[in-house]
Amino acid sequence: MTPRSILLVEDEPVVAFDVAHRLQLLGYPAPSTVPSGEEALRAAAALRPDIVLMDIMLEGEMDGIETAALLHDRFDVPVIYLTGLMEPSLLERAKITGPFGYVVKPFDDRELHICIEMALYKHAAERERTEREQLFAATLRSIREAVMIIDRQGVITFCNPAAQELLHLSAAQLEQRMFASVASLMVEGDATASDPRRLVLRHAGTGRRSLNAILQHASGHCPVEISATVTGDSPDRAGTVLVLRDMTTRRRDKASLTKALDELQRVFEQTVMALAVTSEKRDPYTAGHQQRVARLACAIAARTGMDVHRCQGIRMAGLLHDIGKIYVPSEILTKPATLSAIEQNIMRTHPRVGFDILKGVDFPWPVAQTVLQHHERLDGSGYPLGLCKDDILPESRVLAVADVVEAMFSHRPYRPSLGLTHALDEIRTGAGTLYCADAVRACLELFDEGFAFDTPAEHPADNDGDLTP
Repeated sequence: MTPRSILLVEDEPVVAFDVAHRLQLLGYPAPSTVPSGEEALRAAAALRPDIVLMDIMLEGEMDGIETAALLHDRFDVPVIYLTGLMEPSLLERAKITGPFGYVVKPFDDRELHICIEMALYKHAAERERTEREQLFAATLRSIREAVMIIDRQGVITFCNPAAQELLHLSAAQLEQRMFASVASLMVEGDATASDPRRLVLRHAGTGRRSLNAILQHASGHCPVEISATVTGDSPDRAGTVLVLRDMTTRRRDKASLTKALDELQRVFEQTVMALAVTSEKRDPYTAGHQQRVARLACAIAARTGMDVHRCQGIRMAGLLHDIGKIYVPSEILTKPATLSAIEQNIMRTHPRVGFDILKGVDFPWPVAQTVLQHHERLDGSGYPLGLCKDDILPESRVLAVADVVEAMFSHRPYRPSLGLTHALDEIRTGAGTLYCADAVRACLELFDEGFAFDTPAEHPADNDGDLTP
């Protein structure tokens, strides 16, 4: 690590000549030589040397120790003292200036060479460390999260501007103070206010990268998310790097978003209900049928193990499964007699029409397909596609059972209610052949446990041409 330039500060010409000669023999460039501290400062400003060899006793008003201190402060240049004096008082003064080495006169070439190389290496390492620390500090100051470094005694040794803003205190009011004297943390679900070090150690090994807590301080309190790291090689010597994220705004935004989503969900369901009511307005006999089918279908789906999301989709399909009847003439819907073959064919178009209406709506569930298939039967005898078994959606199999039970339980224009017992006998008989066995089993269990339709079947339900009597 050969220096590009050396400044030699020596007031004895013979010694200066000898040192310069030795340096060149060691492979270093010829040094610039000055006899006093004042000239050393001027030369350092002009030359910016890589290293300074400094005699402690100099001519002029400044000795080598004063000169070295100024060189360090102004130019950050490493200084090696060349001295024949090692008095304790002088040594104490010299140590304050942070020298990079001492060479005691008379010295040999090997000693001088080692001292220069070690000084250059140490200075380069310290400069690199200082630059890293400055970069690290600048990074911590610039990030939005509150960062505090707390030593093992609980004293705050560093806090960035975000931490000062969060606690409403300046750096001078925070640093070198006990964290517990300015703030406390209460983890949600933990009734004990905790200092950061104990908090991190307590939750170590839980796999949680962050904790939700309440930060309490002199100006109030706020919800925070904590990320903390214990420093040190053992808990007894550990400090803490504490990162706090103010969750006030995020929680407020989350609450607003939740409210907006709830409102959107409410409007969505109101829209679905409006569509359901629209299809029923043309036929007073169908009032409430779709709602009752939706409720029973949801209960069956839940009983068979479908998750909440799929149950919600079945509910939507149940509320809309007869929307295609707006295409069917009202005189067919309300005919108080058995439909003719032509009229039944017209009635059986309603699943296809419902599919065509709903297929353009981007539901998070297969609502349109469920509506299309709700009159399909496992043996292929259903309509409009004549699907069999696993070709029928699970949602449609559930909806089919609920639709049959509600239709038979309700009055029709051409016949009175067949009663719940008859309706349940119908699905029990057709379980595994016409209807999904699991859905039938779940439906029977529900009624055994006292399930009841929300709305009494006071009016005829639907004259949909179903094959059920």
